[in-house]
Amino acid sequence: MKRAKWLFASVVVAVAVLIVGMNPTGAQAKGANRTVTFSQLTNKNPHRLAAIRQAARQQILKQKKAKGSRVKAVYQVKLPKNMAKKATLTPAGLRMNLLANSFKVKQITIPYAQLKGKILNKYLPKANRTHTVKTNKMVALTFDDGPDPTLTPRLLKTLKKYHVHATFFEVGQSVSRYPKISRAVLAGGNELGNHSWNHPDFDSIGTSKTFDQITRTNRAIYQATGTLPQYVRPPYGNITAAEGRAIEQPIIRWSVDSRDWAYLNTQKDINEIMRDTRGGDIVLMHDIHAQSVAAVPTIIKRLKAKGYHLVTVSQLLNSQALPGLQYFGAHDYRRAGK
Repeated sequence: MKRAKWLFASVVVAVAVLIVGMNPTGAQAKGANRTVTFSQLTNKNPHRLAAIRQAARQQILKQKKAKGSRVKAVYQVKLPKNMAKKATLTPAGLRMNLLANSFKVKQITIPYAQLKGKILNKYLPKANRTHTVKTNKMVALTFDDGPDPTLTPRLLKTLKKYHVHATFFEVGQSVSRYPKISRAVLAGGNELGNHSWNHPDFDSIGTSKTFDQITRTNRAIYQATGTLPQYVRPPYGNITAAEGRAIEQPIIRWSVDSRDWAYLNTQKDINEIMRDTRGGDIVLMHDIHAQSVAAVPTIIKRLKAKGYHLVTVSQLLNSQALPGLQYFGAHDYRRAGK
C-alpha cells in the first residue's frame, strides 16, 4: 500500500514539473527550449520568413555592435530561405544558427518583441502577440524627404505639443548631413523609414541600383540611430516586384496624397487632407515645405475633433507589415509591383 502511494506521489510530482515547464501563453518557461521549423513559425508564408531575415540582420549588427560601414555586409550573410530549416524557441527569443559569415557570428537570438506580427501568435509570449485593433478611427500621418535642419525640428515640437506620433520617410543623403535630427525623430516616439538615398524613380534605375539606394540609406540611418529602418517608401510610389523581393522590407505607400509639394499653400493642404481622410488612411505629406509644416497643427486639431487617433504606421498596421508587400492603408495591401 505504501509503495502504491509512493508511486502515485511520484507521478503527481512528475506531472507538476511537466506543467510548470510548459507555458500556456506560448512563451518558453525558464530553462525550456523548443525546436521548430520556419514552416511552423510562418505557416509556410515566405513574406513572414523574409521578416525573420530582416530581424536577424538587425540582431547581427546589434550583437556585434557593428559600425555603419558593416551594414552592407549584413545583407551578404546567408539567412534561411528553406522552410524546413529549424530554429529554437528559448526564454529570451528565437535562436538561430548561422552559416560562416564575415561577422564571425555562429548564433543569434532574436528577441520576441522584434518578431511581433512576423511569426504566428502561438509561438510568441502574450506580451508580444498581436490583437485585433479597430482602425475606423485611426489615421497615420507620414512625412517624406527630410530631415530638414529647420522644418523637421519645428514639426517635432508640434507633434510633441499635441501628443501625436508620426512616421518619417527620410532621404539617406539628408540623414548623413543631419544625423542628430534623425535621432530626435526617434527620441520623440516617432518612426523612421527609408525613402532612398537621393530620390530617384526606381522604375528608371533597375533592381541592382534600387537595392544600392536602399542599403546605402539603411546604412545612413543605422549610423545615425543604431537601428535599421523597418519600412521603405519608394520615391513617387514606383517599385517593381523584383525590387520588392530584393529589398526585403515592407513597402509603405499611402491612401491620401496631400499634394502639398504642388500647392505650397497651407490652407490648401488643410482642406485637401480634411476632405479626403477617413479611418485607416495613411496620409502623405512632406517636412521640407514650410507651408506643409505650418498646416500640421490645424490638421491635428481638426482630425482629433472628428474623433480620430493619430498613430504611427506600425500602430495602424498592427505591427503586421511584411517584406515583399506594399501597404496603402489599414486594410489595403498587395504584392510589390501590383
